[in-house]
Amino acid sequence: MAEETSQIIFALAVILIASLVGGRLASQIHLPKVTGYLLAGLVIGPSFAKMTGLPQIVTPFALDELKLISDVSLALILMNIGGQLRTENLRRWKERIFIFSLSESIATGLLVGGSVFVVNQYIVQQSIADISLTQSSLLFAIFTGTISIATAPAATLMVVREYEAEGPVTSTVLTLVSLNNLISVFAFSIAIQLLIAPSGNLTTILYQLCVPLLLGGLFGFIMSLWAQRLELPSEHKILLLGGVTAVAVISRRLGLEPLLSCLALGIILADSSPRWHRLLKSLNEVDYPLYVIFFVLAGANLHFDTLAHIGLLGATYVLARTCGKLVGASLGARWGKFGQREQNWVGMTLLSQAGMAIGLAATLAKQWPEGGHLVQTIILGSVVIFELIGPLAVRCGLVRAGEVPLLSLLRKRAPQSGMEGLHSVANHFRNNIGLPAGHNLDDPGDILVRHVMRHNVETINHGVPFQELLRVIAHSRYDRFPVVDDDQNFIGIINYTEIRNLLFDQSLSDLLVARDLVSTTHHSIPPDTPLREALKTFRKKRNISYFPVIHPDEPKKLLGILSQNDVLAAFRRLDLDE
Repeated sequence: MAEETSQIIFALAVILIASLVGGRLASQIHLPKVTGYLLAGLVIGPSFAKMTGLPQIVTPFALDELKLISDVSLALILMNIGGQLRTENLRRWKERIFIFSLSESIATGLLVGGSVFVVNQYIVQQSIADISLTQSSLLFAIFTGTISIATAPAATLMVVREYEAEGPVTSTVLTLVSLNNLISVFAFSIAIQLLIAPSGNLTTILYQLCVPLLLGGLFGFIMSLWAQRLELPSEHKILLLGGVTAVAVISRRLGLEPLLSCLALGIILADSSPRWHRLLKSLNEVDYPLYVIFFVLAGANLHFDTLAHIGLLGATYVLARTCGKLVGASLGARWGKFGQREQNWVGMTLLSQAGMAIGLAATLAKQWPEGGHLVQTIILGSVVIFELIGPLAVRCGLVRAGEVPLLSLLRKRAPQSGMEGLHSVANHFRNNIGLPAGHNLDDPGDILVRHVMRHNVETINHGVPFQELLRVIAHSRYDRFPVVDDDQNFIGIINYTEIRNLLFDQSLSDLLVARDLVSTTHHSIPPDTPLREALKTFRKKRNISYFPVIHPDEPKKLLGILSQNDVLAAFRRLDLDE
């Protein structure tokens, strides 16, 4: 027992150190840290040992025992993603987000399923004993199609957090990830009960789909009540970790899908708890190491040898799923009447695929050994590809959509050098022990507003009615709103504090539209203003949380918004003293 415990502790130490090294190396070569974590796991796992002939750094026993941490981490991520489906978010888009999600999901499932059917029917001709080639091809198509809809929530959420992405595209992506996984699990469960399970019937389907939602929802409601009696952030952390773990364990004991239960927990908890944002903030202070361990373990369990076995069907799956996500998201955004940025860039942010797909494939292999193992091989091989390219695609999509501050990218690309780090440590140590000061490092210089501002601005059309404007305000974190005309020319700002009195005059509010409330006397900042000057402006205008960034030569061109929080965060990161 002592030897086994030692193996687990050693493995945990190796995983944490390898993640630190892998994350930093990934940043050096302009990759998301998530990719570095996956590659670090790959190095300490069995695949690297087989390819190089070197001994495996972490034993298979330790990797298997640490799977518990991986399960808890994934459950937390799904709870977090489930929180994106709270009614506050869904009311913002109404039926448009469902049109978007269904269009993208159906397009992906049909394209993957149809491609797999054609390739197997006419080229590969892999059939299962006791059923015809056509029936085999149809089953392969149905199950690969339903699994292909699932999107990896972990990789998406981690890239969003790493690059501090924020804006309408980011919110849409996180909501679509939740809906994608719900649709995938529902479609897969119905298919397996009707086509594979010997006792499959309506009761079984309802049990597999509804009971996880009821279980997660019940725990979410209980946790929201309990949270009202807790004040300390440490208690919030314990509540979330304990509740999510309990839901996952109970789900497994009842033969239910724990990921579906955790999604439901996040949905109900976010909707019913007045302290949801406080709970989430407390969790964000401690959950990152768990997510890091999850990705390193995921990398350790990537098996490159499966790539040699996926063959033509696997290549078809990868290509068809990629096209399905890109084309389906573009069509869904257009039919859902979303903007051009959503049409262009959301598709690539949905390419990641991992835990959910692996879990569904393992379930299929267990219940349908004759054909499920082939589908599982296809999924495991494709996951190797999608896990490595997925985080890059998420980052690219969010950057192209203008929702990643340039400073976040610069910070990843220009970390402090080794000599600068040594100099800083030596100076700090010298100051602490009282030795006389030497020369100071030169000021790193003023960062410009264009490096910090958010490029993708959520604007209000000048013809929006007053009641619709109130709905926009209700779902926004800002108190000032840029208004544009039909040609996207900047008109001015609506300040919520100036229209509060209209809330009590119903007869007048029915006649107003957004342009009637615009204040043309607004404060703006040019993009090339040094950050120090911007901070001074914020100090003078203490009642303003953000400024519009206007092109100096084109006063009607809105370039972005500069948030006070982003300015302060940039000063903290750069350690600039005023």
